[in-house]
Amino acid sequence: MTEDLSPIQTVPDPVLSERELPLRRTFYPLGYPLVLETNSHDVIQAAEEAWGATEQMFAVEPVRVCLGVVEGDSESPLPVVPVYRAREHLMSIMAGPENFMLCDFHRGFAFGWVTRSTAADHPLLRYQFLTAGAATLGEQRALAPLHGALVTRSGTGVMLCGDSFAGKSTLAYACARAGWTYVSDDSAFLVRDHEDRYAIGEPYSIRFRTDAPDLFGELANHLPTVRPNGKIGVEVPTRDLGISTAPGCVVDHVVLLDRRPPDQPVPASIHRCAADRFREDWVRCASLGTADIRAAQRRCHERLLRAGLWEMRYSHLDDAVGRLERLVDGGA
Repeated sequence: MTEDLSPIQTVPDPVLSERELPLRRTFYPLGYPLVLETNSHDVIQAAEEAWGATEQMFAVEPVRVCLGVVEGDSESPLPVVPVYRAREHLMSIMAGPENFMLCDFHRGFAFGWVTRSTAADHPLLRYQFLTAGAATLGEQRALAPLHGALVTRSGTGVMLCGDSFAGKSTLAYACARAGWTYVSDDSAFLVRDHEDRYAIGEPYSIRFRTDAPDLFGELANHLPTVRPNGKIGVEVPTRDLGISTAPGCVVDHVVLLDRRPPDQPVPASIHRCAADRFREDWVRCASLGTADIRAAQRRCHERLLRAGLWEMRYSHLDDAVGRLERLVDGGA
C-alpha cells in the first residue's frame, strides 16, 4: 500500500504542526490505555505487534501519542542506541535530526517524527520509540519499574533478579515448563496504588540468549536475530511454547540469582539476603520524571522489601527450579 505522507498544505507549515495524522488506534501497553495518532500504516502495525494482545487492566484517562512519518532527506541507518535525555517531566529520544520523540509525562502526551525507512523497520520502531517513549507515559503515571523476571506458582509470585547473564529469562522459562505461570522475562512494574506488591509484566514473549536452543530443544527452529539494541538473541512468542501466562501477580519472594558455571557445579541453595542488595539496584530503575514521581516509585520499591528476600546459588536449571518450588511450597 502506498501511503500519502505529503498532503496538500494550504498554509505554510515549516514545523509540521498542521500535518494531518488521520490514523487513530487505542492500545493498552502494560494495561493502560494509549491513543496513537499517525499517518502511517507501518506505525499502526508496529504498535499492533507490540501491544495487540494486551488487554485493558486499568480504567484511567488515556495517554496520547502523535507519531508522524515523513520522507527522509537521508536514509542512513539509525544509531544502535539513540540518545535519551530527561529532566523533570520531559524526556527526549534523539536518533538524528529526522528521527525523534519528545515526551511530556505531566500531560501524558508525546509526539515525534520518523522517516519512512525507520517506520518500516517494525522491531526498531517498537524498541526505540514505541516502548521506550510511548509506553513510558503510562509507567510514569502509575507504575514503578523493576529489572527482573516474574513467575508464579499456586498463587505465590517470585521475582528473579540479577545482573546480565544471571539467567533470569532462562530460569523463568524453565519454571514455566515445569508448570509455573510466566509473567515476564526481564522487567516488571509494581502498581503504585496497590499496597499488596502487585506487579505486572509482559507475558507475550520471551527473549533468550543464543545458547537457549542448547538448553531447550523446542527452541531449535527459532533463529537468533540482531535486536534493535545491537544484542543478538532469540525472541519467541509465548503462544508458541504451550506455557501458562498471566499479566501480573503479587510478589511474595524476591530472589537474587548467583549462577555458577556448569563445569564447577554447586547444589542449588537459598539463604536470606540483605535489603540493601536490592535497594541499590532499584534506585537505578527510578530515574525518570519529577522528584515527586521518583519518590513515589521508591516508596513502592520499599514496600517490595516486605517480601521474602533471598539469594540463590545454583548451576543447573532443574536443580534451581526444584529449590524454588521448595521455597514457595514450604516458605524457605
